[in-house]
Amino acid sequence: MDFFYYGMEGLSQDQFKAMSQYWRRFFFLKSLALEPPSLPHAWGLDDWCPDHLCEQVAQVVAAHDYDAVIVNYVWMSKTFERLDGPLKILDTHDLFGGRNTIAERARLEPRWYFTTIEEENRGFARADVVIGIQERESTVIENRHKGRTITVGHPMDPQFLLRTRPKPPPSFTFGYIGSGNPFNVASLKALDQAIAPSSDVDWALAGTITRGRLSLQSCPYQMGLVDDLSDFYDHVACVLNPMIGGTGLKIKTIEALAYGKSIIGTLDAFEGIPARHPFHQLRTMRDMVDAMRHYKQSDVLQQEMQQESYRLFASYMARVSQEYDELARIICGDGSPRFSVAAA
Repeated sequence: MDFFYYGMEGLSQDQFKAMSQYWRRFFFLKSLALEPPSLPHAWGLDDWCPDHLCEQVAQVVAAHDYDAVIVNYVWMSKTFERLDGPLKILDTHDLFGGRNTIAERARLEPRWYFTTIEEENRGFARADVVIGIQERESTVIENRHKGRTITVGHPMDPQFLLRTRPKPPPSFTFGYIGSGNPFNVASLKALDQAIAPSSDVDWALAGTITRGRLSLQSCPYQMGLVDDLSDFYDHVACVLNPMIGGTGLKIKTIEALAYGKSIIGTLDAFEGIPARHPFHQLRTMRDMVDAMRHYKQSDVLQQEMQQESYRLFASYMARVSQEYDELARIICGDGSPRFSVAAA
C-alpha cells in the first residue's frame, strides 16, 4: 500500500523517515495556506483541497496500477475527479455537513472544518464507496449517497498486552485526557461543576486541553502534554469521558480501552461502541459523579469494570476486523488477489 500525505499538520524529518520506511511508497506534498471560506457561513466542499494537490495525486495514480484509492475526509474528495480506473473509496471519519449548526445549538463556537449538508453530499457522490466510522453515521450517509456505504471502525493495538516494562501503581483514581476542542471543553467544565462539591475526588488532567488554562473548581492535577500516552494511562486507575454531544466516534474511549483502563462515561462517549455496562451509558454529570463515588468505594466494582474493559475492547476490535475484511473483499472485487492501494 502506498500513502500520499498532504501535510496540513506538518511533517518532521524523523516522521518522514518513519513513514517512508512503513509504506511501500510514501509521497509528501507541503500544504498551502488556506484561503478564506467560499461560503458565507461555512467552508465550501473544496476549500481545503487545492488544484495542485489534485494534479499531484492524479500523476501518482497514473504512474501506478492501483486497484483502489482511499481518500481521507470529504474535503479531499475533489482528488477523485481526475482519477479514472481505480475504485474510489471515501473514508469520512466524521460527518461535517451542518457541523456548525450542531455546535451552535450547544452554544459552542464551530471550529475546524464544517460545511453544508448539500456540499457534503457532493463529496459523497464523487466516491464509489463511502465509509462511516460508526453505524449511526453510516445510516445517515446511506440516505444521502446512491453508491455503496459501509462501516469501518477505528483499530488500535492492545497496548495493555504489548507493554514491556512493569506497570506502576496509579497515582490518581481518575483521569481525563483530550484535545481542546469546544465539545471537550464544555463537557469537562460540566463535569468539573458536578465534582466541585465533593472534596475527596483525586483526578488528573492531560492533553492539549490543558493549554487553555481552564479555571476548574475541582482542582485536578494538571499533567499537561505527555511525551507518551502511557505516561498518562499508567498513572490513572480509571479514565473519565464525560462527552456531551459531538459527532463521529470518540477515539479517546477506544484509546483508553486499548490501554486496558476502566472507563466511566456518558452515552455519547460510547456511541458506536457495543457497551453494556451501566457506567458506560450515563446520561448526566450527576450520574458521572455518582458512578465515580461507587467506583472508588468498591474493590469488587473496580475489578468488574476492569474485566468489562477487556471484554469490550476484544468485542469491538473483533467487529472492526470483520469490517476491514469486508473492505478488502470490496477492493478485491472478483476475489483475485489484488494488493495495490493508494491512501491519500
